[in-house]
Amino acid sequence: MMSNRAWNCWVSAAFLFGGLVVVIFNYLVDPYEVFGHHYLRSGYAVNERFRKVNHLLRGDVQNDSYILGSSVMGVFDPDVASRITGHSFYNLSFLAGTPKEAFDTLRALKRHGKPIKEVLIGIDFYQFYERPRILPTNRPHPVVSAESWLSFYSSYLFASGLWQGLTRIAHHLQGQPSIFFDVDGTGMYHLYEYDRTRASNPEQYNRDHFQPNAWNGADIRWVEERFVEFAELCKWLDENQIEAKLFIHPFYRDTLATISEQSYLEFKARLLKIRPDIVDFSVARDIARDTSWYYDKRHYRAAVADMIMAAMFQRGDTFVVPGKSVVQSRRR
Repeated sequence: MMSNRAWNCWVSAAFLFGGLVVVIFNYLVDPYEVFGHHYLRSGYAVNERFRKVNHLLRGDVQNDSYILGSSVMGVFDPDVASRITGHSFYNLSFLAGTPKEAFDTLRALKRHGKPIKEVLIGIDFYQFYERPRILPTNRPHPVVSAESWLSFYSSYLFASGLWQGLTRIAHHLQGQPSIFFDVDGTGMYHLYEYDRTRASNPEQYNRDHFQPNAWNGADIRWVEERFVEFAELCKWLDENQIEAKLFIHPFYRDTLATISEQSYLEFKARLLKIRPDIVDFSVARDIARDTSWYYDKRHYRAAVADMIMAAMFQRGDTFVVPGKSVVQSRRR
């Protein structure tokens, strides 16, 4: 019979071996793409909060203006914004990005000598009632969070990343990518699989992505802290003389219907009290009723992003839809 001492040695060795396997896997496969390995195609779990900031801090990157917000902003082409304005834009949006994250990131870039001339910020209402958690996919860059590099990298060496790593390997082996985060270029997202699926079977695509809501009209308890953070962002932009263009998204009708009209009007009123020049595209009914403008209920397509940029940078508050012209009011 094995002695207790021998058993303890075997258990300790097993734990050490298991830990070593986790560290090697996380480092070599790099599920969250923080160690700088590029021999695998970018996957689904990229930590863009780290990758994008790391890219912008490189000495040879010369952007001076930024597109900010949640994943809805991922289809905004910074090259279009650059051509219109003459500035050099980069898409600095994050999956589930919040105003506080935009604020913290911009301040970190400015502290490190990066110029900021202009920003375009899209606003979602769910940013103001959801409470984000820090996960491996959204851990901020150490220059943003002031976390030590040792702590940051250690957290990824020992992170739970088996599934994310395997999906990155599987994505690498696919003939065509499903999604691409162009971190080292424009910062945009490219949703190739969505486009292919829609083109091959649009009826099935709509059934999969635009099912009727299971609930409607919920009253929302807005998180007070989110409005305070938004006000701090706006104040900082003004104090630093950064040209800021902010707008409320043209939400798909079912998305907007998930909250009550009273809650939504309260949300808009509180935003406009902080920043009266916010442009409201949620009244673009010709867009909101048509699924062809959207990837799913939360994300619209690049054609809508182009129309918004034309409105924000060229036409004031006139939102031009092909075949129609919809004038957006700044206040409702």
